[in-house]
Amino acid sequence: MDVSNLFSLAGSRLKSSKIRELMKLMGQPGIISMAGGSPDAEHFPYEEINAITAAWDERKRALALQYGATGGYGPLLEQIRAYVALGGVSFAGQAVLPTTGAQQSLQLLTRVLTDPGDVVLVEIPAFIGALAAFAGYGAEAVGVELDDQGLPPERLEATIVALRKAGRRIKFLYTNPTFQNPSGLSLTQARRDKVYEVCSKHDILILEDDPYYELYFTGGPSDYRNLKSRDVDNRVVLVNTFSKILSPGLRLGWMTGPEALIARCETAKQSEDACSCSYSQVVAADYLAAGHVPVYTRKMRQVYGGKCRLMLECLEREMPKGVSWSHPAGGFFVWVSLPEHLDSEDLLRASLERKVAFVTGEPFNADGGGKNKLRLAFSNSSREEITTGIARVAEALRSIL
Repeated sequence: MDVSNLFSLAGSRLKSSKIRELMKLMGQPGIISMAGGSPDAEHFPYEEINAITAAWDERKRALALQYGATGGYGPLLEQIRAYVALGGVSFAGQAVLPTTGAQQSLQLLTRVLTDPGDVVLVEIPAFIGALAAFAGYGAEAVGVELDDQGLPPERLEATIVALRKAGRRIKFLYTNPTFQNPSGLSLTQARRDKVYEVCSKHDILILEDDPYYELYFTGGPSDYRNLKSRDVDNRVVLVNTFSKILSPGLRLGWMTGPEALIARCETAKQSEDACSCSYSQVVAADYLAAGHVPVYTRKMRQVYGGKCRLMLECLEREMPKGVSWSHPAGGFFVWVSLPEHLDSEDLLRASLERKVAFVTGEPFNADGGGKNKLRLAFSNSSREEITTGIARVAEALRSIL
């Protein structure tokens, strides 16, 4: 039976993520993968999680293994509120919803906010998972190109004005302002003020994806204060995840936003998975309550910072002239620009022959550009893999040149 004839419009729009396809290579012998942005598995908080679950009494064990409320496990909601409030976020008129990873937050928000043909403003480049969520519901992602300081407020405002003049309906701005995936760039605090002002002036909702903000290598928390901390008129929905501060395998994230919007997302979630994993929620609540997050993230800032510096040193040493790259102050990624006439797909094929994988730039670009770009993840590679991998990619590039 040819089931492809049965696909709905939404089903027909679905595309496999380039990252997911490349991550299949990670299990193959000898492959050095700088494709997926996975945390460093060597440093997961194994001992802390074991101690948490070992201390559970019979009641808590039952809670962890039972169905839970769609709106989340009560103690976790309390801990998330306290954790988010540390960044200066006010909870007046706000609510929290735990989700099955941050990706479900993006799916739920897109589902309840957009109709086919609506516009979602995005950065160029932007996170592949977000672009896939928007496309899956028929929303059109219209990009605002980043400069070397991130999202330019003037360019954002010009795009809004042009779209409104054309009669287009803009539903929200999607932004990843801190150690952006894939570019690694971060908005200055002054630019964050201006982006918020532009969206307030034009009455645009902001969907702020902020998974890396604790993983800075330079500066401190005040340098990366989020847009949500500026929210005085219920304009910002903040999406977070436990993937970078605990474990991605627990598949647990959350969103913080206006009560009416969070309530509608909770209703939508009831028909998707009924509730996020109870076990993960109980672990995460106890993990936050025990104060493990600042200890873990302090350690991981050192780990990731060392890997990032090594990758930048290797790029400087190995890459031929005409290649440039970002210099992130945190996060997981370095964004590489090849000479304009080159296609990163060609480089990927040549690199795979040398047992190295990365992600090409085009899938991150809502406008179809980025053919000469590529994303390198340093987060889950060893120092030896980074050194060898960059040397092999440079060798592959020289063979093309």
